[in-house]
Amino acid sequence: MLKWLSSFALPQHRTILLCALDSCSDPHHLRQILARAVSSGLWFEPFVSARIVAAFAASDLSFAQFAFDASPRRSAFSYTAMIRAHSAGPAPSNSLYIFSCMLHSGLYPDRFVFPFLLRATARCRSPVSAVHAMAARHGLDEDPHVVTSLLHSYGSCGLFDSARKVFDEKTQRTEVNWCAIISCFARSGQHSLLHDGISLFGQLISTGGRPNGDIVIAALSCCAGLGSMSQGKALHALFFRHLTDLSVELGTALINMYGRCGGLTAARKVFDEIRYKDSSTWTAMIGGLAMNGHGEEALTFFSGMVDRRFWPDSITFTAVLNACSHAGLVETGIKLFKDMKEVYGIEARMEHYGAVVDMLGRAGMLEQAGQVVASMPFAPNRVVWGSLLHACAVLGEPRYWEMLEKRFLELGLTVEQDEDEKVVVDVGFLVGLSNVYAGTCRWQKVGTVREKMVARGVKKEIAFSLLEVDGRTHRFLVYLNDVKNDSKLIILKLKRVESI
Repeated sequence: MLKWLSSFALPQHRTILLCALDSCSDPHHLRQILARAVSSGLWFEPFVSARIVAAFAASDLSFAQFAFDASPRRSAFSYTAMIRAHSAGPAPSNSLYIFSCMLHSGLYPDRFVFPFLLRATARCRSPVSAVHAMAARHGLDEDPHVVTSLLHSYGSCGLFDSARKVFDEKTQRTEVNWCAIISCFARSGQHSLLHDGISLFGQLISTGGRPNGDIVIAALSCCAGLGSMSQGKALHALFFRHLTDLSVELGTALINMYGRCGGLTAARKVFDEIRYKDSSTWTAMIGGLAMNGHGEEALTFFSGMVDRRFWPDSITFTAVLNACSHAGLVETGIKLFKDMKEVYGIEARMEHYGAVVDMLGRAGMLEQAGQVVASMPFAPNRVVWGSLLHACAVLGEPRYWEMLEKRFLELGLTVEQDEDEKVVVDVGFLVGLSNVYAGTCRWQKVGTVREKMVARGVKKEIAFSLLEVDGRTHRFLVYLNDVKNDSKLIILKLKRVESI
């Protein structure tokens, strides 16, 4: 195609240039096409320049921006291409700036712009409601693609009430809308929202809807978060009624659900029934075994995975290292941690270092755990330091306590900034430090830590346990019943607070 392209110089050969753009994705060849378009005069046609910008946006964002800035006359298509490229790029806020320029140029956005604009808004944590209002102003807030993007954006920003409102106001709901709202609640991790996700799935069934595989997977994630095996089994049975083929994605979701609910026998049965497995299927089975204390069996599955030439990823190694941690297999865990980089070429991330530190701390190897923390190529977060603190509390090593407290204060981890530069009060550290001091009856220190918590306005979220009996999930809280000051004896009791 490039040979044909070099043989023409007349504008009437624009079809050849457009065909060359459709068949080319290499940035070097695209630059040749751009040069030919400029020399032939086709570059000054808005449609051609927009197609060239769109082609660069899919392969070379920096040069696409250059071509976009040099466009003699920008069209809505070229603006949309750049908004789409920046929404998935390293600086999603550029999409909002380009959208603003698009409005100032007198062009009106269409239904193709807002999904990418909403994705950029969610990534850079800008107000989703502003884009929502703009879509409503142009009469596009009822478009199925825009509605789905609104649900994902509100969910990504933690605005679950707004997402539910958008869904409830939608009169004509598609399968994609149902999947988006249930997936939104599944990712929330909040008990009430997980229950709402399952309720929405039931509502879909009661209205005669036929759930597809993606909707079933989202509902299974809600069951896994609630630990509700009975409802997960009901979804499993429903799958056989509405869906004929056990896909890899659906099988992996079933394994994850059974594993998190403690049903390892059912998880293994589903695993054996999947005809064509992939790395995610093996990882789900390894994670379920690790979560339920079957560390050695998890390692056996990992070996079988490698022997069958399934390449493990970073999530697989997180599950395997956690299995070694809970099973006390320190030497095996250290070897796997080294092989992750040397054999499999996977760079260790924060969760891998956290699993290794937790593994060494559980084994009482605090010196080695401290060396691992010191060797990290990036600053350890509060989870890594919290693992060391927990190990000190369990092992009763007072010489580390003061050092850890000083280290936390030096790093500012009691009031830490997360990736989105929002201030996060580290409740876990303060509570853990208080428990460490209480373990050795250093009540004055306990009082000091508690005063810090009150001064910062820190409130620990009440923990609860879920217990499923006869298909109903019961939630229990621990409450204080009596305190005997003479012996420092605290009597705690369980109290059922909710039945679902």
